Amino acid sequence: LKKKLKNKRKEEFIMKKEVVVEGMKCGGCANTVREKFEAIEGVKSVAIDLENKKAVIESQSIIDNETLVSVLSDTKYAIVD
Repeated sequence: LKKKLKNKRKEEFIMKKEVVVEGMKCGGCANTVREKFEAIEGVKSVAIDLENKKAVIESQSIIDNETLVSVLSDTKYAIVD
């Protein structure tokens, strides 16, 4: 007797946010910003575009700019509006 197993994939909410980060000049800068953003609860991935000074954050929850500014507050980097 064979039973059919239904593949029940849970739908996941993914928010994608792109921000300009002032002060990133090298790979070390990009890694610092990435690590800071990855430490935010719910963040799934962070992609850094160093040439254009952009970060793309994918998260399971909504992240506002205040949160991003806050995690960078002890660094030399800043979110540009």
